[in-house]
Amino acid sequence: MKNFFRKVGRFFKRNAYALAVCGCVVLVLTMVSITAASLINSSNQQSENPPVNSDQNIPSVPSDSSEVIVFGLPIADANVSKSYAEDHLLEDLTIGGWQTHQGIDFKASAGTSVVAVYDGVVESVENSMMDGLVVTIRHANNLKSVYRCLDTDAMVQANDKVTKGQEIGKVSTNLTEKGDGAHLHFELLENDKLIDPTPYFDENGK
Repeated sequence: MKNFFRKVGRFFKRNAYALAVCGCVVLVLTMVSITAASLINSSNQQSENPPVNSDQNIPSVPSDSSEVIVFGLPIADANVSKSYAEDHLLEDLTIGGWQTHQGIDFKASAGTSVVAVYDGVVESVENSMMDGLVVTIRHANNLKSVYRCLDTDAMVQANDKVTKGQEIGKVSTNLTEKGDGAHLHFELLENDKLIDPTPYFDENGK
């Protein structure tokens, strides 16, 4: 028996390096197999449980270019104090100069209700130091209506569905157009570019 153990001992001494290399190879192969098995298992779990889309609960607005859109007035019986002017200049009472005006100003007393001009989904509600409370609503046909110079008490929040004529805020003043007093500054974007809202207030719409 002693001779046997001596032979085994001599064998390990003579082949220690080769045995160490073989051990390392076996260890590496084992780790690779475990890693591969883990990746396969993880892949199967992901396919069985697809990730939740955080946007799937946000209401969407159809983009139907065939829909005829007719806006309602954002303020009942309001007078237009400053019209849309992209290709000519209007007097700016705040800075005392002449500027283009890519929106429509509706004159009204502070606290007057402001309503959505058309059905849509609120994209954002932001407090701006210069423009007061600003509400942006997405509509069909890639349109967005923007309501600036609102009182800071928001009546809607992002992702709210709104209907034409629904109250969204109240008239206030802002620093950008301070010289014009209390009013609503209304803008319209198509494909995120400012356009003239006037045709959409026509009874035939656009």
